[in-house]
Amino acid sequence: MDTKALQDIGLTKSETKVYLALLRLGQTTAGKIVEEAKVTRSKIYDILERLKNKGLVSYIIKESTKYFSAANPNNIINYLEEKEQEIQKNKKSINEILPDLLEQQKAAQKGKIAEVFLGINGMRNAFNILTEEFESNEPYYAFGAGKGENIEQIQIFFSQLHLQRIKNKVKSFIIFNESSKGLFKEQEKSKLVEARYIKQSTPSAVNIYKNYTIIAILTKEPITFLIRNKETADSFKEYFKLMWKLAKK
Repeated sequence: MDTKALQDIGLTKSETKVYLALLRLGQTTAGKIVEEAKVTRSKIYDILERLKNKGLVSYIIKESTKYFSAANPNNIINYLEEKEQEIQKNKKSINEILPDLLEQQKAAQKGKIAEVFLGINGMRNAFNILTEEFESNEPYYAFGAGKGENIEQIQIFFSQLHLQRIKNKVKSFIIFNESSKGLFKEQEKSKLVEARYIKQSTPSAVNIYKNYTIIAILTKEPITFLIRNKETADSFKEYFKLMWKLAKK
C-alpha cells in the first residue's frame, strides 16, 4: 500500500506505521505494536498519544494494562475536516492582523535601499513587491528578457508576472533577447505590451517600475537584486530608452 497519502495529510512516518499496524492487529498492547510497526520502543507511547489527539487511536484499560485500537479509517475524513476548520479559523485571525503586519513591514523597509533574493521563490518574492504597486497609469520597462538556464521555470514565472500586469492594465515595454523569440508569445502579442528585440544575449533580466529596479540573474537557481531608489530607476529608464532605439521590432 502507498502510505504517502497518510503522510501528506500530516501523519509522520512513525505515526503511519503505528496506525497501519493497529489496523492489522486489532486491539492490542504497546509491545505488540512495536513489533509489528518496527518503531522504537521508547517512542511508542508518544506516537500513540499523538494519534489519539488526532482521533485515530483509542484505548481501554484491562487489568492495569492499556489495550490500543485503531479508529475507523473514516475518522481520517473527520480529522481532515477538523484541520480544515482550524485552517479557516487561523486564516481569519491572520487576516485580522494582516494590516498591522504589512504596516510594520512597510515601516521597516523605508530604510532599505537594496535586497538580494535567492532561488525561484526568492525571485517570486521580489517581484511580488512590484505587483503590489501596479497601477494602470505607470509604465513597466524590461530588457534582457531571455530564456535563462531553466527555460520552463522562467517561462512559467514571467507568464504569471505578465498576467498580473494584464490584470492591473499595466502598459509594458519589453526588449527581448532574439534567442528567446517565441518563448513568451502571450507577452509578445499582447495589446498591453510593446516588444522589441536585440541580438545580444544577456544573462540577466532588468525590470523597472516606478522607483524600483529588479535585476534577475537567470541561472538555474536565480539571484535577484531589488533596488528601491528613484535615481537608480531613472538611470535605468534612460538606458532602456537608448536600447529601445537600437532594438528591432
